[in-house]
Amino acid sequence: MQKVLFAALVFALHSFFFGSFLHAGQDCTEPQKLKYEYKIETDLTTEKFSDVFCDRLSTKHNWKKLGTQVSADETYTSKFKFKDDNQMPWECEVVIHKDNEDTRKMDVLMTMSPKIES
Repeated sequence: MQKVLFAALVFALHSFFFGSFLHAGQDCTEPQKLKYEYKIETDLTTEKFSDVFCDRLSTKHNWKKLGTQVSADETYTSKFKFKDDNQMPWECEVVIHKDNEDTRKMDVLMTMSPKIES
């Protein structure tokens, strides 16, 4: 399970750091949000899975966790911040909940965006 979680996280962060913000022929006037959605099979509870996933972001990838909210349907929403190599601040929201069709899987949605300061 940890190998799958690690692979998903590495893929997401690789795409984040090496992905492109602009598509050929398109001009961008507002910051682009990067969204990644994963379905990960695990035998962990939603709470434990969220803890492991978020700890990995914090310890291995240097995202600073700002907090987590848990809704009545056991959806875990965690907020993070990060500064890239150019000291550009970023925000990230991670939403984790059990898959509606297969309870052995977790749905993970990561939304990252640059924080534009005025």
